[in-house]
Amino acid sequence: MLVLGLQGSPRQKGNTNDLLQIFMNAVRKLGVVTQIITVARKDIKPCQGCGFCEKNGFCIIKDDMVEILHRFWQADLIVMATPVFFYSTPSQLKALIDRTQVFWARKYRLNLRDPKSKQRRGFLLALGATKGDNVFEGIELTAKYFFDAVGADFIGSLTYRRIENLGDLVKHPAVLEDVKNTVNKLLG
Repeated sequence: MLVLGLQGSPRQKGNTNDLLQIFMNAVRKLGVVTQIITVARKDIKPCQGCGFCEKNGFCIIKDDMVEILHRFWQADLIVMATPVFFYSTPSQLKALIDRTQVFWARKYRLNLRDPKSKQRRGFLLALGATKGDNVFEGIELTAKYFFDAVGADFIGSLTYRRIENLGDLVKHPAVLEDVKNTVNKLLG
């Protein structure tokens, strides 16, 4: 089993990274193999909307997405970790999400089935600086469609409000217990 984490924040040592690390450490304690892709460190060009993938089943752009797409195929659980930027994901993560159009095209245009898609799952970790009721709505919709495109069943999320400054996450009273309970429920 492989749990693939997407660290979607451009800040390498921030709260989003901390949350993903806590989650992945809990996964590793169960003996499960993990891999983290730090999206901002990858060369991911934006989708050109050229339609090549809809005719050919693969993307014409050659960059780090070639490797990342293969990791998606291997993963049993994909965990997307992201801060909220204007009710959405940071642009680096959004570029990755847009480039999964190739999966959508293979599934819905070319009727190609990914054998692991019946068991692959997707989970969202998100942090927002504000306390607004709707702060995670945009990201949750994006996550649902992203996970559908990559052949993963969206199974839930852990979201935390009022996490803005460095170190705010580790001060949150429920994070460790929430993560432990969630990982045990998902993989235990």
